Order: sequence, then C-alpha cells, then structure tokens
Amino acid sequence: MKKLRYLTTLLCLVAVFLVAAQTISADELGPANPDSKTKWETESEVKDKFNLKVKSAEPVIADISKWQGTIDWATASKVLDLVIIRTQYGSILEDTKHKEYEAGALKYGVPFGVYSYSLAESTADAKAEANTFYNRASKDANFYVLDVEEFTSTSGESMREIINAYVKQLRTKTDKKIGVYIAHHLYNQLNIDTSKFDFVWIPRYNNTNTVPDFKYNLWQYTDKGIVPGISTYVDLNRLNPNTPLNYFTDAADVETANKATYYTTNPKKIVVKKKVYQYSSTSLTAEYRGAALSKNTVVNVSGIEKTSKGTPRLKLTNGKYITANKEFVLKLTSSIDQYYTTVPKKVLIKKGLNAYSSTNLTTSNKLTGVKKNSVLTINDIAYSTGGTPRLKTISGSYITAKKNYVLPLTSSIENYIYTNPGSIKTKSTVYQYRSTNFTTSNKGKAITKGSTVKVSSIVFTSKGTPRLKLSNGMYITANKSYVVAK
Repeated sequence: MKKLRYLTTLLCLVAVFLVAAQTISADELGPANPDSKTKWETESEVKDKFNLKVKSAEPVIADISKWQGTIDWATASKVLDLVIIRTQYGSILEDTKHKEYEAGALKYGVPFGVYSYSLAESTADAKAEANTFYNRASKDANFYVLDVEEFTSTSGESMREIINAYVKQLRTKTDKKIGVYIAHHLYNQLNIDTSKFDFVWIPRYNNTNTVPDFKYNLWQYTDKGIVPGISTYVDLNRLNPNTPLNYFTDAADVETANKATYYTTNPKKIVVKKKVYQYSSTSLTAEYRGAALSKNTVVNVSGIEKTSKGTPRLKLTNGKYITANKEFVLKLTSSIDQYYTTVPKKVLIKKGLNAYSSTNLTTSNKLTGVKKNSVLTINDIAYSTGGTPRLKTISGSYITAKKNYVLPLTSSIENYIYTNPGSIKTKSTVYQYRSTNFTTSNKGKAITKGSTVKVSSIVFTSKGTPRLKLSNGMYITANKSYVVAK
C-alpha cells in the first residue's frame, strides 16, 4: 500500500511537471523567423494551437524556414492544409532544412510551395538567383514565390526592373504558378509589377483582424502561430475569400476558381497545354499522383469520368486520369494525323506558304510569303483554338505544321550542307547513287578524295536528310565529314 501511494504521488508530480512545461514552452517558443524584416503594426497575438482554425472552414497555411528546426511531420500534417518552404536566402545561402521539409511534406501528404528571399542587386543578379532557386527547390513543389522585403538594388536599376527580370527568368524554367510576397509597409515604394505574377502574398500583423490595404490572394496575419509538431512560433496565413485553397494545393492541373471550364464529352485526342500529372483516381490528390505529362504531349482519351462532386476528368487509354480543365488540355482537330505535333529544329518548305503573326492563319494576320525549298528554324509548336498545330519560328511568326507543306529535317542537320553551295570538294572517297536512298542496289561510281564537283540542287530524303544532286543526275552525301563547300 505504501508503494502504491508512492507511485500515485510520483505520477501526479510528473503530470504537474508536464503541464507546467507545456505552459512554459508556449510562452518561450522561438521566433518564427529571426531574419524577418517585416514590419507589423501592433504586437502579433499568439494563435493557440488548439484553436488554429479561427473559422470552421479556414485552412491552416504555414510558411517555414530552417528556424523551425526539426518538425514532427506525422503530427503537423494532421493540422496543416498547406505549407510554404523557404529554399534560399539570396542565391548564396541555401536553407539547410528545405530538403528535409520537402521530403516530410511529401511523405505525409501536405501540399507545399517554395519561396526564395530575394537579395538580387541587379537584373543580371536576379536571373542568377532565379536559376539557383529553381535548381535547388523540389520539382514536386506546387508553386514558387519571390520574397521581396527590402531594397537591394546596387546597380541603379529599380526594384521593379530587378523583380521583373527574376520572374521572367523563372518562367523559362517552369509552367507552375509564381507568386510574390511584398512587405506591406514598403508596398508602394517597392513598386512591384504584380501583373507579372499569378498571385500576391502580403504580411500584415495586427490584433484587429485588419486585412492588407492592397490586393492580395494570401495574407500572412501572424508570426506567432502555434502548430502541433513544430517547436517554434510559426507564420500563419489566410486566404482571400475569393481565392480557394485548391488554387495552391492542386499541382500542375489546378482547378481555377470560377474560371475553370471542362470537357464534358470525350475529346478523343488532346494535347497538353501545360504540364499535368496523371492520377490513378479521379481524385487528383498527391496520394494518387503518377508520372507527369509535359507540355505539347499528345494523348488519347478513352472517356470522361466525374468525381463524387461532379467534376469531369479525362480517362486516358492507359487507365490513368488527368484534368479536363481546358486551361490545361486542348481537344485536337480530327485531322491531326495530317500534321506534325513534335518540335523539329529546322523544317524544309515543300510548297510555298505564308507566315503569320498568330496561330490564327487569316489574311489579317499574314506577314510574308515563304518560298519553296526555304529552310526555317523552329522554336516551338503552338495550337489554334480549334486544336490545329502551328510551327512557331525562331523569329516569332507562325507557319502551318501540315505534312504536305513542311518536312522536319534530321536532328543532326548542322552536320550537313543543306543549302546549295554550287560546288563541293570531297574530303575522302564518296560514292554516287541513283537515288536519295543510299542502298547497295543504287550505288554508282566513286568520286576520289580531293575532287571538285558541281552541285545542281539539294534534295532531301523522306526523313529530312539532305543529299547533293550533281549535274549528272546522281546523288552524293551532304555530310560535312565527307564534303566541303567550295
């Protein structure tokens, strides 16, 4: 009995100690971000970890950096709806915890974005920072954010110019959303061009629940949030009422609020306009996510299936699901087999055609004519609203991608002479052929090394490899390893 009373007393003491320790820890948590230069209007109030969801439907959105230390993701994931992870502080200082945090969020199914604190001193510096940001951050991030909290220019360029260069460079790396975080007290002075971004995130701390004075999608309202599983204070954020959570949490195939239009009947064949992921369920969430389909991928659709809430999904012939959102996928013309759908480096113009300023090949958009046998350099493929592919040239104009009019040249075209040199000199012995098809049955006489031969024209094989047609009607190689233009 004495031992029992002793154990009971000991357990009570332990319980009291734990309660006291918990109370002390709540009062002595480390700051959310010791580096922060954000100005708040009044002292930010502590957000109780047992009352995180101020409104019944309000999601818990935290942003974190190395200052949050080791996070218990098994616990934190039960509360967090979205987390935004710092990748770097300028291009020199990589956040030492970001890879650990990204892995934890992935493992426990917490959607996440990434952010970079900008210290760019010039437009050139901004481009370099954008590159390191993209290279360091997880490619599983749903979106990217530039954190702008101070004037960093030493080049004489405005912050607007520097941040424009930053986001422009980042856009060359990713099709995902890019947002900007702007210090509230410097918003007007920084003069950031928010039209370059997909969303705006603004900090404003106060005890009166006063939203930012400027247009925003995400509001960082406190730096004294308490989240189970995180041992320091943490920044917490609220959504603008007109911006849904899935604007941030759905990956590449986000369902845009009040704007999304969907295919509701089977389009049969579609092209991917922006990178999207395939899923093993109509529920397009991380746990079902599979391989990505990159921009300009053409896929066959077997049918339409809807989620439990009635949102259409495209079911592919491989059994996977992708978004049916027309912002991300486009129904192809029924005659798509008559067109090229992959980007060639260069094309030969087989028939005279016109170049246009738009994918809409109408008279009002016509720029100039392009002669037969011209060779054009191609930069990309774009599609008309009706799903017809166009080739975008390096100059920015558009031409048809129809197979009757253009021929993609071999990918190694730079190793060949492909415009008529008039005459060539052989670098080694080469054989003449009766056809552009260089087979034994077509082989003729050899031309010895060092010979000079007149060329009447360039003729291409069906696969886009150039041949030199001689004045005698025979063909020889145009490969620069064997012949050189005179």
